[in-house]
Amino acid sequence: MSDLFRGTTALVTGASRGIGARFAEALARRGANLVLVARTAADLEQVAASARAHGGKVDVYPADLGAADAAAALVRWLEDRGIAVDHLVNNAGIGPHGHFADAPPGRQVETVELNVRAVTELASRLLPGMVARRRGGILNVASTAAFQGLAWLPVYAATKAYIVTWSEGVWASLRGTGVRCACLCPGPVDTPFFDHNEHAIRPPQFLMQSAERVAAIGLRAYERDRCLVISSWLFALAAWSVRLMPRSVVARFGALYTARH
Repeated sequence: MSDLFRGTTALVTGASRGIGARFAEALARRGANLVLVARTAADLEQVAASARAHGGKVDVYPADLGAADAAAALVRWLEDRGIAVDHLVNNAGIGPHGHFADAPPGRQVETVELNVRAVTELASRLLPGMVARRRGGILNVASTAAFQGLAWLPVYAATKAYIVTWSEGVWASLRGTGVRCACLCPGPVDTPFFDHNEHAIRPPQFLMQSAERVAAIGLRAYERDRCLVISSWLFALAAWSVRLMPRSVVARFGALYTARH
C-alpha cells in the first residue's frame, strides 16, 4: 500500500453512505485526514466516528452541494479553517428514475446541478492549489451508465458521460504537474442508491458489487494515476462493446431491458 494519502487531507462528497462512506473508511486507514460532506449530519457523524478510530482528523460539513452557492461556501469554510485539500473525491450524485417526459423539470435540473455543476465547480476551486503544491488530485465517480443513453435514467446517464469526458481532458492537461485526475465507473453497486432514487428496476444481486470493493478499485486506480477505470470486468466489456454499435441501437437495447423488467 502506497503512502500517497498519509498525512494529507482528502475531501469526500456524498460521504454519509454507500461508496462515499467506504472511501472515507479506506482513506482513514491509509492515514489521511478527512473532510466529509453530505446532506445528512447524523449519518455523516456516524461515518466520521468510524474514521476517527484510525487516528486521523475528521471534519464534517453537512450541505446540499446541489444548491447554487454551496461549493463556494464550502471552499470559504475550508479557507477560514486553514484546511488545504490535497485529494478531492467527487462522489456525490443523484439518479432519479423515470422517462424524461414524465419527470418534473425541477428534478431534471437538480440532477444536473449536483452531478455536473457542483462537481465541476469544486474541482475548479480546489485544483489550482493542488497544482501550486504539485501534489494531490481529483477522483471523480461516474458510472457505466455514461456509455449509453438509458431510457429510464436519461439525465443521469448524460451527466455521467460528461464526467467521463471531462475527467479525460483534465487528466491529460495535468501531465507533468504532479497532480492526477482519475475517473471511476462502477456498474451496479449494492448501496441505498436505488431506494433513495425510487428505482422501480433494481439489477439482479449477482451483478452487484460491494461499495467497499468499488471504493478500493477507485483508490487503487487513483494511486496508479489511471485516467479511467471500470470497476467490473463484465460491465467493462459491455461499456466498450457498445462503441462498436450505432448509438440508436444501444439506446433501444436499454429500453428493451426496461420493458422486460
